[in-house]
Amino acid sequence: MNKFFTIITAILILCGMVLSILSLTDLCNFGGCTDAHQYRFFGFSIPLLGIIYFGLMIILFILSLRFSMANFILILLIAGGAGGELTMLHLQKDVIQAWCPLCVGIAIAVYLLLIIKTFEFLLLRRRSPSMKEQNFIPKFLMIILAIITGFIVSFSGISKPEAATQSNFTLGKQTSNLEIYVFSDWICPICFKAEPSIEAAYRQLENRAKFIFVDKVIHPEAMNFVPYHLSFLIHEKQKYMPLRKALLDLARKNANPTEEQVQAAIAPLKVHYRQLSFMEVTQIMNQFQAFAAEFQVTATPTMVILNRTNGKARKLVGSAELTPENIMRNVNAVE
Repeated sequence: MNKFFTIITAILILCGMVLSILSLTDLCNFGGCTDAHQYRFFGFSIPLLGIIYFGLMIILFILSLRFSMANFILILLIAGGAGGELTMLHLQKDVIQAWCPLCVGIAIAVYLLLIIKTFEFLLLRRRSPSMKEQNFIPKFLMIILAIITGFIVSFSGISKPEAATQSNFTLGKQTSNLEIYVFSDWICPICFKAEPSIEAAYRQLENRAKFIFVDKVIHPEAMNFVPYHLSFLIHEKQKYMPLRKALLDLARKNANPTEEQVQAAIAPLKVHYRQLSFMEVTQIMNQFQAFAAEFQVTATPTMVILNRTNGKARKLVGSAELTPENIMRNVNAVE
């Protein structure tokens, strides 16, 4: 192989491998990343398949330094991957409607590899009289067929399994058409003041309404409590209110607690903190941001009371409006 093509091919394959490894670590927290990484290819993780794919490329690349047949198989592998990337790009543009930078980077690496290797293949034909027309045309058609096959197989094999749907962070009556959104910040002093009324409303309405306790971060330090709060919402629904109180009590004393300090604060409740993955936290926080945008929430504490059936909604802001009596009055008004 030409030295220039060899160096560029090696760089692009390594770039693809690095991006695939980064994709597997869930370091990308853009909106498109978390959604794209939930999809599976015939049940297998797409980032993991990316690592295997570029791993095969590395093996074939090394073999191609000595065997011309390995070089052509490498071209077919790249062509198949290029076809598969068409499905991933379609998925991000038309289904998820958000771009994953790592996924796009991998697609760029694959398409650059296809361009480089195809150009090298055509250049070899020009320079080599031995590659006759009857040998060139079948090989070129095989490359086209590999692209089409890659697209068809990926299009039919990629899906979003039910297991990849977002964790349930809601409380109360799950089938209720009455939804109560509580937006609060762990460092907000007015939230502390309104908390008894919120707790009283929850106790009175938990068998009547679906509750969504939303982290609306106003103070940056509040992010220190978000992973713990989300874990309790998902894993400790029966003890959620006492755990919420324990977190609020800790937040009053220490805005930057360690995991050991959080565990000590919840120890009397006989609960052990179970860490969520980075992807789970990011997914839920993205959903919380969507709630805040939907209801135009800009301050904490805020309670949104919504009847999904008739569309009636009320928004209460601040401790002065968040009294048990006023909450119940507005609940009755939307039903």
